[in-house]
Amino acid sequence: MVFKDVAALLAAAEPLIELAIAEDIGPGDATSESTLPMDTILEGRIIAKEAGVIAGLPVAEAVFQAVARKLCPDPAKCWDIECSFVPYVTEGQDVVAGELVAEVKAPGPWLLAAERLALNFLQRMSGIATATRQFVDAVATTNTTILDTRKTLPGYRVLDKYAVRMGGGSNHRMSLFDMLMVKDNHIDGSGGLTLAVARAREHHPELPIEVEVRSLDELRAALAITPPLDRILLDNMAPDVMREAVAITAGRVPLEASGNVTLDTVAEIAATGVDYVSTGSITHSVPALDLSMKVGPAFAPAPDLAARIQRIKDTFGERLVILGHHYQRDSVIEFADYRGDSLQLSRIATQTDAEFIVFCGVHFMAEVAAILAKPGQHVLIPDPTAGCYLADTAMPSGVQAAWDVLAATFDDVEAQFMPITYVNSSAELKAFCGKHGGVVCTSGNASQVVKWALEQRPRVFFFPDQHLGRNTAHKMGFTDDEILLWDLLYPPTDAALQNTRVLLWPGACNVHQRFTVQHIKMVREQYPGIQVVVHPECKSTVVDMADDAGSTARIIKLVEAAPAGTRWAIGTESRLVYRLQKQHPEQVVVPLSDVPPYCVTMGQITVHNLAEILEALESGKLRHTVTVDADIARWARVALERMLELSK
Repeated sequence: MVFKDVAALLAAAEPLIELAIAEDIGPGDATSESTLPMDTILEGRIIAKEAGVIAGLPVAEAVFQAVARKLCPDPAKCWDIECSFVPYVTEGQDVVAGELVAEVKAPGPWLLAAERLALNFLQRMSGIATATRQFVDAVATTNTTILDTRKTLPGYRVLDKYAVRMGGGSNHRMSLFDMLMVKDNHIDGSGGLTLAVARAREHHPELPIEVEVRSLDELRAALAITPPLDRILLDNMAPDVMREAVAITAGRVPLEASGNVTLDTVAEIAATGVDYVSTGSITHSVPALDLSMKVGPAFAPAPDLAARIQRIKDTFGERLVILGHHYQRDSVIEFADYRGDSLQLSRIATQTDAEFIVFCGVHFMAEVAAILAKPGQHVLIPDPTAGCYLADTAMPSGVQAAWDVLAATFDDVEAQFMPITYVNSSAELKAFCGKHGGVVCTSGNASQVVKWALEQRPRVFFFPDQHLGRNTAHKMGFTDDEILLWDLLYPPTDAALQNTRVLLWPGACNVHQRFTVQHIKMVREQYPGIQVVVHPECKSTVVDMADDAGSTARIIKLVEAAPAGTRWAIGTESRLVYRLQKQHPEQVVVPLSDVPPYCVTMGQITVHNLAEILEALESGKLRHTVTVDADIARWARVALERMLELSK
C-alpha cells in the first residue's frame, strides 16, 4: 500500500480519533472548561524531547480539529481563523532534542482537551518510524529491504504501516485477503507444501503467493514449484544456513528472512544476501517517541539568534569564515559565507586566510579543513558528534586487514593496487592512502581520480562507498565481471582477486541507499517527461535508470541551467531538494522518493549550536576545535593534495 494519499491515512484514523475522544473527553473536559474561558486563545508548541523520526502530523492535526468540532457550540465555525496547526518539520524527517515540531492555536479548553490525544497518536507513530529507521540504517550497506508484519495494534494497522514507511521501511501484506502466504501450519494441515500451494493458487490465482520454508530441503521443494513462487520466507534459519539458501536460490525467487530478528541480529541476517527481512518488533512493542506540548497565552518571541550570529560575524569580519554543506538546514546555511559539496569546500579550506573556520557539516568535512588549514588557523564545528554513516562503514583496522590479505596474495601489493578513499572517510583512511601512494576522491571527481589511478597501477581498491565505486567503474567501461565487492566475513579467493580490476569496500550511504528503481517508475508515471537525476552514491540499478547522475554541485547546476517549465525528480538528501524547489518556482522540482530521506547527522548542526560556538568564540573560548594527530594529518594531506592537484 502506497501512502502518497494522506486522505487514505485520515480515513483510517477517523474512527480511532472518535473512539479516543469518546473515552477520554466524553461529555467534556471538566478541568479545562471550568478554569479557562472559551475566549482564551492559547498557543501550543509540540517539542521533541529526544532525537527521532516524526510521523503522524496529519493525524495530530485531525485530532485538534475533531475535538474542536465536538466542543464548539457552532460546529460550522469551530475551526476558523482563531485555530491553526502549523508543522515545522515534514513527515519522515529526523529531529533533534528540543526541536520545534509543530505549533497549534485554539481556544484554551479545546487545546488542552485535545493535547494528550494528539500526542498519543503522534508519539506512537513517531516511535514506530524511529525504530524502523534504526533497522533500515542497520542494513544500509546491503541490498536488503526491511518489512513490517501484521503484528500491529488492532485497528491501527494503516497508521502503523504508514509510520513504518515514514521510517524508510516497506510494507508486507496489509491483511489476510491481499496476498497468499502459505506458512508452516498451512503446510502441515494440508498434507504438504506442494499440495498447499496448489490449493491456494486454485482458489486465488489472482493473488501473489509466498511460502514459508523451515529447511533447505523445503527450500528446494519450493524452488521446484512451477510457475515460480513470488517469494519464499526462510523461517528461523541460522545465518550460515540462510547464506547457503541464498546460494541455492541463485536469484530465481526473492527470499525473505524472519524469526527472532532484532536490532542486534538484523545486520548479520541481511549480510547473508536475502532480499527482505521482516520484523514485528518495529510495530508491536515499540516505545513511543518522547514529545511534549508547551502551552501559553502568547509565547514570547524566540531569542533572535540570527541577529546575534550576524553581529558576531560582522565583529570578526575577515577573521571568521563559515563553510556550509548543501545538506545543512536552511536556518544554518543562510549564514554560510561559502556553500558547497565536499570538493568545493575542500578547495575553499585551502584558499581562505581566515583565522577561524567554522564548518557547518559533518565531522570528516571539518577534519579535511583542519588537515588543509594553514598555521595559526582554527577549525571549529558546532556539534562534534555530527558524524557520517558512510564514513563509519569503513574502520581503519578493517581496511588494513583487507590490505594485508592483498599483500599476501600479490608479491608487491603497491605495484598492483592503488588505494582510493572517498572523502567521506576518516582522517586515518586518508592517511592510509597517503602512505601507500593513494589518493582521495569526491563524488564530483571520482572518474578523474580513478582514471589517474589506473594509469599508475593496474587495479584500484576503492573505499568506503561501494555504489560510488561501482557507478564510477561502470562509467569508465568496466563490467561487473571486473568489479569485486569485498566480503567482510568471507574474504575473496586469490583467484577472484587476480581477476579483478576494481575492488570495492562494502560501505554505503544510508540516505542514498534508500532510493529504488520503483521510485523512478512511480515518479515517471506521475510526472510524464520528468527528468530523473540522482547522486552517484545511489545503487547502480538506480543510476542506470536515471537520466543523469552527479554530485550535489552538478545537480544544482543542472537545475539552475534548465529552462522554465522543466521537470526534475531529484534523488539526494531532502533539504537540498526542497531548497531547489523554493529557489526555482519556475520549474517542477520534486523528491524522487515518496518518503524523502534526510541525513540525520547533517541535521545535528542547528542555528542554536552555531550561535553557541560563535558566542564562545566572541568571549575568547575555542569550543569544539577540530584537531588531527600530526602524523595522520601529514599523510592525509598528501592524499588530499594529490586529489586537489588532479582537480585543477
